[in-house]
Amino acid sequence: MKTVFVIPLMVLSLGGSLAAQTAVPALDTTTFIVMGEGLAAGMANYGLSSVMQTKNFASLVANQMGTAFEQPLIQPPGIGDVIGLPGQEPRMQAYPQGSVRQFYLPTDKTKDPVKAPPLFVQNVSVPGLTLADSVAMRPLSPIVHKRMKQTVFNLILGFPQLIFANVPLWTQLEYAENMFPTISMVELGYYEALDAAVNGDPTRMPDPATFGTTYNQVVAGLRGTQSQVIVTTIPNPIDTAYFNSTAAAAIVCQATPALLIALYHPSPGDYFTRNGLQVIANQLATGVVGPLASDSTMSAATAADITNRVNALNAQIVSAAQKNGAFVYDLNAFLHKIKVSGATAGTTSVSGDYLGGFYSLDGVYPTFTGNALIANDIVSFLNSTYHKAFPLVDVASVATNDPSTHNYKPAGAGALYTPASFGLSER
Repeated sequence: MKTVFVIPLMVLSLGGSLAAQTAVPALDTTTFIVMGEGLAAGMANYGLSSVMQTKNFASLVANQMGTAFEQPLIQPPGIGDVIGLPGQEPRMQAYPQGSVRQFYLPTDKTKDPVKAPPLFVQNVSVPGLTLADSVAMRPLSPIVHKRMKQTVFNLILGFPQLIFANVPLWTQLEYAENMFPTISMVELGYYEALDAAVNGDPTRMPDPATFGTTYNQVVAGLRGTQSQVIVTTIPNPIDTAYFNSTAAAAIVCQATPALLIALYHPSPGDYFTRNGLQVIANQLATGVVGPLASDSTMSAATAADITNRVNALNAQIVSAAQKNGAFVYDLNAFLHKIKVSGATAGTTSVSGDYLGGFYSLDGVYPTFTGNALIANDIVSFLNSTYHKAFPLVDVASVATNDPSTHNYKPAGAGALYTPASFGLSER
């Protein structure tokens, strides 16, 4: 029988130390389970696939802890809707996709081909999943549904279970509990924040009290298995590369800030979105400038509202951790630091702006380098919290082999488009 440690969490503030406890509990890394959405699943660019799943921060943390971590690998080019773009109706797989769930390891020459998917996985994260979904949604036959989220859920948590008779079909929380984890990580709530932010509608965020009740259910359920539990705060979408200041947008579009101000009239503190950058780049390249769609910008007031609502949900996460003796890793603070000051990976500098190297082309999920940086911050947190000495990821090596830090980063060699090139006077 494992010992249950119920130790009060002494929280100074969301921006300060969130893991100070009165004693150091034992850490058994035998079974590491991660509950989350696209961020923990390994979503990147325009889908979920094994390309990033094997290098996502959850996988890297497991590797640094020296523990096995089975994942539901998805065959490239991947599945799942892209935040901020119209949803897709799933179709039966066709070339270049075959099995969708990847049964083999074609790049690992030291292992025999895998002839069947694993019966159980330890990364139970599902792109597009909300906190409410984590305790209510279940696999549903047939495997391929018209709703993308249900199809992705089926492929991750219902396959191969859906093809067997008399097999329990679990919610994400039930799945995690039935793996009897010794250490668990919960990364939930980010999708709700992203959904509200990219739609420019803060009211799409969940009610904090209701969110807190459900989050408490999740943490209490995992603690009931006698697992050590790490919960992550929700990153503020405004800190992602989906939202860019006028100065940052100008770099991506190879224009001067003055030109963007003259053509599109942003107010101080407003943001240009990922979708907006694509439209602006096309307009500048063709010389045909017109009004931007509503999803191209975000006002400073809306951004502030989103930020306040994210903070309210994070307060509920901290409260649930306190009640159940869990630890809080402040992912929100780490990603805010990336947005404000960037980071270095060996000799490579990355930023939180679009094409800055930390975020992939979708603007909200990290690159290889971004995942490695997050993993190292979590490993450092675990080392400090549990008095361990887990090694860090070699981020410099990751960045060297990451095309996002080379191919996608703007050259920054000077503006191509200026007010003068559009017949406008400098102000």
